[in-house]
Amino acid sequence: MQKEVIVIGGGIIGLCSAYYLQKEGHKVTVIDQSNMDYGASYVNAGYISPSHIIPLSAPGTMKKGLKWMFNPSSPLYIKPRLDSDFLKWVWAFNKSCHPKHVKKAIPAIKDITLLSQKLYHEIKTVEQLNFQLEDKGLLMLCKTEKMLEEEVKTAHLAITEGLETKILNTAELKQLEPNVSIDAVGAIYYKCDSHSTPHEFMREMKALLIKKGVTIFSNEKVE
Repeated sequence: MQKEVIVIGGGIIGLCSAYYLQKEGHKVTVIDQSNMDYGASYVNAGYISPSHIIPLSAPGTMKKGLKWMFNPSSPLYIKPRLDSDFLKWVWAFNKSCHPKHVKKAIPAIKDITLLSQKLYHEIKTVEQLNFQLEDKGLLMLCKTEKMLEEEVKTAHLAITEGLETKILNTAELKQLEPNVSIDAVGAIYYKCDSHSTPHEFMREMKALLIKKGVTIFSNEKVE
């Protein structure tokens, strides 16, 4: 049965939700407060990384988070404030930062990312889109032995989960990238990873949805 569905937010999740809802036969409207041509969905590295299987709420994150919290350009910037809801969230987040939670979360994160990778290829092929999508992997360079030691731990987790991963010494790294001078003591090559061009995907997906009859309201705030 057809339903009328409103998707609030025209980022990558919103547009993809609209795509699959329309595909199921529903009448879909997308509302976004921006012009949908900037922001995290539009401007990011474009990695589709099954290798990134460790959740943010992992042991050691809170210790790093105290430093990151005051740096707007850090991986985990949350404006500190004396707010009861914020303090409850911090408490719950800290409670999740233990090995048992990480072990439980890893398979789910891996499966979701692998499915996303598959669906990107499916959308590109079925809808004949032109955004860049390549399966060349991700190379993590380590400039210090300590960095390499930490990344090797992640690599072993990825290998255990069946993800195509290789630990490289300097000679193997040079063989992989013979024409580049790299200052590193070693690297991890996550061959399982892909990368795309998010701005192209967003632009093409928006045009595709309009063509399929999805209504899109930009510069409209929902209150």
